Amino acid sequence: MFKGVRAYHYNSLKAALFFGAVWLLLTLCWLLTGAHVDSLLWFIVLGLVVSAAAYWCSSKLAIVAMRAYEVTEDEEPVLYGIVRELSARIGKSMPRVMVAPCESPNAFATGRNERHATICCTRGLLNILNERELRGVISHELMHIYNHDILASSLATATATVLTYVGSFLVYTGNKYQRGLRKYCKFVGKGLNVLFAPIAAVIMSATIPGSRELDADKNGSEVTGDPAALASALNKIAYGVQLHGMKATAGLQAVASLMIVRPWNSGDSVLVDLCPSRAAVQERIEKLMDMAR
Repeated sequence: MFKGVRAYHYNSLKAALFFGAVWLLLTLCWLLTGAHVDSLLWFIVLGLVVSAAAYWCSSKLAIVAMRAYEVTEDEEPVLYGIVRELSARIGKSMPRVMVAPCESPNAFATGRNERHATICCTRGLLNILNERELRGVISHELMHIYNHDILASSLATATATVLTYVGSFLVYTGNKYQRGLRKYCKFVGKGLNVLFAPIAAVIMSATIPGSRELDADKNGSEVTGDPAALASALNKIAYGVQLHGMKATAGLQAVASLMIVRPWNSGDSVLVDLCPSRAAVQERIEKLMDMAR
């Protein structure tokens, strides 16, 4: 059922490529600010901070962007019980369970590995799904964790979130020995501040195979034995997103690629729409109904 060691090493390679891209980008930013030796130390420190934050705080950054909070079994007995039951059935460690106070229905998994994984559901999702449908969604997200999909996804999300601050850094920083570049740096910084998150989301969508969602649908349905329930949940979520779409802010554009369904309508985020690798919801529903039949 699971992709195993090969998927782990493949995602580790992608993680290394993400870190390489971060350092290359910071080098270019250093060159734009005048490439002075006095500022090199600051960019090295910034690179170390970004790399460490992306790896160690990957799940935290996504959770902060969603304003989610951890819940106990007493607070969310149905959700918590489903996560515990399905994790035990698969024979894996149980991830943390969180809820985001958002009316738009959605869910995602994040974290650097199985032992530091988190499943997050929005309040809107819990309001519209019945227990059977919720089991289908949770099994899908658990498959992302146990198929080792979340490492590269979480790193890209965290990198996109952290790098938005690099643009702000350029806005307020210029080479003090070449003050003529200060205005140029502010212009570049403002542009990068707007573009970092959606570009990183596009890169993540392009580097993570579009079959990832289909694999999680299939594997999750094998665990529950109820593919029709997940199909019904996807249909409700897609309709709910049309009614209560999330605002495509910089932080949410980074987290969006983690979610079970894209959290806004087509055209609300142009850069993300340019990447067609994510399987369409209708295609996923049709494949699940074929499994059910």
